[in-house]
Amino acid sequence: MNMYKKWWIILGVMFILGVIVYIFWFAIPKNTAIKAVDDYLAEQKITSNQIDTRVIKKDWKMGGYLTKIVFKDDPNLKYEYVYDERYEYPHHIYVVAFKEGSSQDDNQMKHPPLQKQLEDRDKKK
Repeated sequence: MNMYKKWWIILGVMFILGVIVYIFWFAIPKNTAIKAVDDYLAEQKITSNQIDTRVIKKDWKMGGYLTKIVFKDDPNLKYEYVYDERYEYPHHIYVVAFKEGSSQDDNQMKHPPLQKQLEDRDKKK
């Protein structure tokens, strides 16, 4: 077998393995996080036309995915929907809102977390 042919086969196999790793470590978990946030928003009775901006990114420090949302009816707050499979909250999501860098209490949000999250968080205190 030609030496160059071996290298092309090795490179091809490495490329295919790289694609498979990307799909299983990044694409599928990101898609799962997006679906979980969508389900959570639906349970909060929030529609997509209420959302001004929405950005999702991998949370490299804590794990999981972080979705930052700014609502049209609450533009001063930046809501963070943190998805992590280790959370026992509804849809594995923890919600917190920030105004000028400081977190807000639930009663200061127009779109507070689901009641189950509030109950679970109160139990842990």
